[in-house]
Amino acid sequence: MNTIIIDNPSIEKNIIHYRYEINGEWSNAFHQMRECTIEYSCDLTNLPIGVAIIPFLANVLPIAWVMDAKIYVKICDFDFFSCIDAVKNGYCNMFPTMNFGGKIFVEMLQKNYFLENKGSVAFFSGGVDAFNTLTCHYKENPTLITLWGSDIKLSDEEGWKRVHKHVIDTASNFDTDFVTVKSEFRTFLNEGFLQKAVMKSGDGWWHGFQHGIGVICHAAPIMYELKKKIVYFASSFTASDKGKVTCASDPTIDNYIKFCGCKVIHDGYEFNRQMKIYNITSFSKNTGIKIPL
Repeated sequence: MNTIIIDNPSIEKNIIHYRYEINGEWSNAFHQMRECTIEYSCDLTNLPIGVAIIPFLANVLPIAWVMDAKIYVKICDFDFFSCIDAVKNGYCNMFPTMNFGGKIFVEMLQKNYFLENKGSVAFFSGGVDAFNTLTCHYKENPTLITLWGSDIKLSDEEGWKRVHKHVIDTASNFDTDFVTVKSEFRTFLNEGFLQKAVMKSGDGWWHGFQHGIGVICHAAPIMYELKKKIVYFASSFTASDKGKVTCASDPTIDNYIKFCGCKVIHDGYEFNRQMKIYNITSFSKNTGIKIPL
């Protein structure tokens, strides 16, 4: 039987440590290490366990669905647990040739939200999609979130330095704040094994199954700490691609993700790439803000 038992994460100032135990044939989907670490640039001292578990749990869920595994968690955020079936349904509809099983067992659910939640965050990588979201929601002054460990490997320190500087400069130009996240969410998995496991879907593991929910849920601790309400996640594709392209990040998945009183918006789906570039250049002309893509 495929199972994973996830311990309550431990929080050390701005670092979340996850420890877990894997049993069954699906253990090949994980590297031999039995722990994972995510580091934030903001303080997480008061973060509830039910929120802290979300970034790791979100990256295990798609594996459990594909491998028909059982997940055991002691504490989870009520909103996130409640959205899991809807998110899973998005995967089922996108990949009808795949069999999605699995189940999650939680001992206790926490309600983690504030009545005064307001404001937004936007995931920011520095490209056309990210800048379209930032410029379209400029008046909201969204806090930027940039993730190290996604497109930039953790071993690529020089690459991260360039990205980090770009984020600092962009936040300064747009007079907003930013949070960086350093995550092992790709290195604790055996992507080669997972790639073969999803082969009949016609898509790859990272592109088709992990990177949407896997990236987005890194925002959960930030949303709790900053008391924000909306997470913007820039679209990679457009509405005209519907039915032609499969992708882990899609409105039918992203828009159903919820945690600690917040909602996620798959942003810019109505614009194709040329329209996004037009939006960005028009914004730059109207505001005088230079935008280095």
